[in-house]
Amino acid sequence: MRDRRLVSRHTDPQSLPLDSRTILVVDEASTLSDRDLDALMEMAATTGASLRLIGDPAQHGAIAAGGMFRVLCERHERDTPELVTTHRLQDPHDRAAAQALREGRIDEAFDELAAAGHLHVVPDDLAMYREVLGRWWSAHRDGNDHPMVDRRNSTRRQLNRLAHLLRRVNGDLGDDEIQASGDRAFAVGDRITARAPNRDLHVEGERHAYIRNGALGTIVAVRAGRKVTTRDTLTVEFDGIGRIDIPRSFFDHHRTPAGRPEVGIDHAYALTSYAVQGSTRDISTSRVDATATRAETYVDITRGRHENHLYLTAATDPLDGEALPRVPDPPADIAVADRLHRSTGELTAWELAHPIDPALAGRVIER
Repeated sequence: MRDRRLVSRHTDPQSLPLDSRTILVVDEASTLSDRDLDALMEMAATTGASLRLIGDPAQHGAIAAGGMFRVLCERHERDTPELVTTHRLQDPHDRAAAQALREGRIDEAFDELAAAGHLHVVPDDLAMYREVLGRWWSAHRDGNDHPMVDRRNSTRRQLNRLAHLLRRVNGDLGDDEIQASGDRAFAVGDRITARAPNRDLHVEGERHAYIRNGALGTIVAVRAGRKVTTRDTLTVEFDGIGRIDIPRSFFDHHRTPAGRPEVGIDHAYALTSYAVQGSTRDISTSRVDATATRAETYVDITRGRHENHLYLTAATDPLDGEALPRVPDPPADIAVADRLHRSTGELTAWELAHPIDPALAGRVIER
């Protein structure tokens, strides 16, 4: 539920645009918070509407407290239709790796990726940047939309900056650039993604065609405000939305009404795992480390139709920063596999209060 207008109106039954003939479909239901799910169920019960939840409980959960979609699937298995044939993944090894990972067979999943030539353990971050960017550039030159995926915003920003520079030196972008906060630069031809929604920024004369969180687009014009940089504007052709002018006050760092710092848009060459969930590409290239969760790794290796490449960076520094020897880190693949073995779905408060296994009472599972 990326548009919260319907959820926010559930306290007034007379204002609900639902009736007994309505079928309310929620896609990517694993990302639905428990409060929002409760609101939707209450609306359906009040109006007589039907509610259908569609999603994959093995993928990302809600940002807020969630997990009830998974509980419903697990505890009402006979009432839950399940898609058992994978249509997106064409490579048999990738398909087997995805199935093994969702069932907790981590080592087998890595073996399948390695058999396909899709598991890459590189010695350091420099090698990772070089190989991931090289794979992205090859796909870009072939006309394939192929975002690089990394869970860390610092790595994502660095990959975006390098991809922008790579396109610029190869003549892919316009000559005029607008410098932005965070060492970013935007030019005509840059692919961008919205990092936040804004209803006030919309296609001229079409208020419903506004900037939505995660929307992708291409910069088609840059206009510098001469000596007044606050008047700088980017014009973006958003996929499926239309052309919208974006002021510096939105694309630069700023604070939301709630006081949270954010940028309105960023380059779309590298994205987070959350940003690519639900998308389908020909090729996927992702990096994970020993802080990754099983859900995000599963999303990472199931985006590409033909190839799903996974990069792991080996630890190379055996010192702790004070030149004192310490126990060397385990190999990257072993460290990540151990983390994924321990990573499970989020337990809901309802499960803690009504455990099938008494040993779960009072237990919090690491996400």
